[in-house]
Amino acid sequence: MGTSENLKAGITGATGFIGGKLAEKLAADGFSIKCLVRETSDTAKLRSLGAELVHGDLCDSRSLRVFPEGCDYVFHLASKVSDWGPRDDFFRQNVEATETLLDSSREAGVKRFVYMSSSTVIWNASFLGTVNLEEIDESYPYPKSHHNFYNETKALSEKLVREYNGRGGLETIILRPSNVWGAGDTVILPRIAAACLKGILVNMGFNKKIVSPCHVLNLVHAAELSAVSSVGAGNIYFVNDGARIDNRRFVSDQLASIGIDWKPRVTVPYTLGYAVAFVLEKIFELRRSETPPVLTRFGVSALSKSRTYSIERARKDLGYEPVCGYEAGMAGLSEWISEIGGYEKLLGRGK
Repeated sequence: MGTSENLKAGITGATGFIGGKLAEKLAADGFSIKCLVRETSDTAKLRSLGAELVHGDLCDSRSLRVFPEGCDYVFHLASKVSDWGPRDDFFRQNVEATETLLDSSREAGVKRFVYMSSSTVIWNASFLGTVNLEEIDESYPYPKSHHNFYNETKALSEKLVREYNGRGGLETIILRPSNVWGAGDTVILPRIAAACLKGILVNMGFNKKIVSPCHVLNLVHAAELSAVSSVGAGNIYFVNDGARIDNRRFVSDQLASIGIDWKPRVTVPYTLGYAVAFVLEKIFELRRSETPPVLTRFGVSALSKSRTYSIERARKDLGYEPVCGYEAGMAGLSEWISEIGGYEKLLGRGK
């Protein structure tokens, strides 16, 4: 994409996996960057990009009020991402913070507000089963109820973002990536690798499970397109690599890329996994544990069914096409792991 000199992009979550890649992409394309960061965060990379830093977080309404000032675009990526924790924490950080940032963006004259959501907002599960989602589009409805606070509050935030579209000239767009992966993933991949090394990474359910991964470079490409496009205001877009792959192969290939061999030898029936997760969650709730159990109902649901999403709307409206293919992404993952010193470093085991 061409240069965008004299345009300023505000990013929340810029010290994270996706936000960091987005900051790099926008800076390379000529945007000035403004980032909301915690005082304790490592901001060396953002400083090297010439980013303007505003100290604050999702629980600091003052920083959320001043952050959008001077920005042409706001990319809201920061949120509480977990399958564990009190609902109040999720509501405060995901819903209330988003509303405050929407208000301040409108007041600051921001042109377009890009909200990073997740394909999981339409998931639903129960003891009796999880719904297969195959090649669905953005018209697919929210479930009547969500089975975890993250999905619930992200869905509530989506509704807020859509309500704000057109207020005071503010345009809003929602992106729903799925299975985000790639070099630099220090959140999901370490959990998968740790579970594998402990021998507790198993196949959940006997059916074949097809997923639509989204490489991080494809996601940040879509995010930039969604901001600068002359169309799409008020819309939701699924974003992924445009490929369909068996989830076991996807997980196995990622692990192989970082030097870990995994072949699922045990298959756990869905109802058994869901029941065990339910019991573990109740035990951890009684203990008031701040860390999640090794198995949650969200985790069981994520591993049990096919989840594929059409990107035709993003292609048609935004001109989106994936820029990083599967093999190139795996090669990049392998190269990154070598650069940081092996998967032991990723897991915090290296010196």
